[in-house]
Amino acid sequence: MRTFLVAAQLESFAATAEKVGLTQSAVSAQIKRLELEFGYPLFERTGRAVHLSKAGLAAVERAGEIIALFERMRDIPRDNTISGTIKVGVISTGYSSLLAPAMAEFLKSFSDILFSVSVDVSLALLQKLEARELDVAIMVKPPFSLIPHMEWVPLIDQPYVLVMHESVQGKEWKRILNQYPFIRYDSRSFGGSSISSFLKMHSLMPDDIAETEEISLILDMVSNNAGVAIIPSCQQIRKYKNIKCIDIPDFVKKREIGLMVFKARRQEFVEKFISFLSGKSI
Repeated sequence: MRTFLVAAQLESFAATAEKVGLTQSAVSAQIKRLELEFGYPLFERTGRAVHLSKAGLAAVERAGEIIALFERMRDIPRDNTISGTIKVGVISTGYSSLLAPAMAEFLKSFSDILFSVSVDVSLALLQKLEARELDVAIMVKPPFSLIPHMEWVPLIDQPYVLVMHESVQGKEWKRILNQYPFIRYDSRSFGGSSISSFLKMHSLMPDDIAETEEISLILDMVSNNAGVAIIPSCQQIRKYKNIKCIDIPDFVKKREIGLMVFKARRQEFVEKFISFLSGKSI
């Protein structure tokens, strides 16, 4: 029903598929099932173009009422036990430092909650949120304007540092970048794009040997003396005894990690967890 409402607004199954996170064939199949169930066409199809039929126009209003009624089911009075599943997405560097401690504290008070955790890169998490596959995502703040129905809750800021094997001598970050192979934090990622812009601004063109968004992989390569890298300062660095890092005074921009959630009314237990995670209830 939600897919139908999006398709009615966009009048394109391809655009609807991109919006809800499904394939175009899946969207077409959902609409077809509704039409078979109702016994009338919802759309008039002309080639690849689709337009609401006369019956489809009337169905839009009723579909909205049905979804509104469904949402109101959450308002039915219940006992004081809070239960349900919270679908959380998190970037790899945020699991041990942010999510795991918050989950542990939260479950002490709300033991009937089940967590479903998905670890992925920030862009993928944003797409899963859009498709309603997640309730909340711990991710890097996007470098573009926020989607209107999304809300951003900042958690921590991480400065960027230069990481290298302990055998690398000196503290002049420009010299080190020019002298050693460079492992690039993926320039297509939210955090990596800041690094690429910084290097370009300083007319630096290090010798790239690899590019990835997985910071753990970058640190593994640095630990094996494969090259140097610029990454956000995170707890993972401390796990490697043979890696050292130096500050980059010229790099003033930081990587901002926070919560991305829908502005719309959320279930009570999701709201409580967001408060825990953002430190308001700790």
